[in-house]
Amino acid sequence: MAPPKTPNKIKKDSKKFQKIKKKKKKIKNKNKIIKTVPVDNNAIDSEWWDIFWKKNSPNAVSDVPLDEEEDFKHFFRVSKKTFEYICSLVRADLISRPPSGLINIEGRLLSVEKQVAIALRRLASGESQVSVGASFGVGQSTVSQVTWRFIEAMEERARHHLKWPDSNQIERIKSGFKSLSGLPNCCGAIDATHIVMTLPAVQTSDDWCDQENNYSMFVQGVVDSELRFLDIVTGWPGGMPISRLLKFSGFYKLCESGARLNGNVRMLSDGVEIREYIVGGASYPLLPWLVNPFEGDEFSEFNRSLETARSAAVKAFSQLKGGWRILNKVMWRPDKRKLPSIILHK
Repeated sequence: MAPPKTPNKIKKDSKKFQKIKKKKKKIKNKNKIIKTVPVDNNAIDSEWWDIFWKKNSPNAVSDVPLDEEEDFKHFFRVSKKTFEYICSLVRADLISRPPSGLINIEGRLLSVEKQVAIALRRLASGESQVSVGASFGVGQSTVSQVTWRFIEAMEERARHHLKWPDSNQIERIKSGFKSLSGLPNCCGAIDATHIVMTLPAVQTSDDWCDQENNYSMFVQGVVDSELRFLDIVTGWPGGMPISRLLKFSGFYKLCESGARLNGNVRMLSDGVEIREYIVGGASYPLLPWLVNPFEGDEFSEFNRSLETARSAAVKAFSQLKGGWRILNKVMWRPDKRKLPSIILHK
């Protein structure tokens, strides 16, 4: 049997109990202070832009923007109307599957509009997650979570915007290339670009090392005469030959099987028939449905026309990287399944 406690020991235990009680009370009060303020994500957040613009725009010298629409495009690369459409596409996903901890410094849950704005700003500017977060009043981890959740939602919801044109649209594309270059029955231009990235040491390989000694991933695209992407393939190592990249693409398999570029044949004045085709640079192989530059001075005029048509693809990728500057940064092992979404929401 334990000996009875002395009065001094009872007094000490009482003081210790009071300290523990006060500490628990402080923790409880602290938890009350950081409690988040819920928001209705189904409601449209119309305040985020005014707050962001006044904080970040160099033209914000008054309560009324000098050119609000142009400033909006400068920061997010899309018009307000397109921004609202994008929000409507991803709203259900961002509401139903919100990443954990999406609160700003005021303890408020981020609206769908603010999440989309954060993601678009990160993709458009290529600035660090810390810098983008500071302009919205959120942390680096929030920017990371929001950006990739947005891209996943766009991959799911905006895929229908990247599809091969129907027969009527193809005829308009042919007319566009005929006006641009003089080439008849041309349905597109193909090109590829590199996305520079870093890889873990265990995954480094010469396959991923391109001609500039960077580890990179290929993005190949087919575009129309108005620089719109019609087909995209990503994820293949930047060190492989272009001809091999093409053969690994779904586009190649569809064309070889006759499921694509199988429309109307054009009859020239001299009786020569020309099937539907696309044009590519010298790195691409000559195929029944893919035309590349010919060798010899006698083909110089034709090659100039072909180069004019092919320049549509070159300009499209230049415009893409210029608008979405994240593509010019060194990415950490980007997911090949998610990269097309950057183009989709363009």
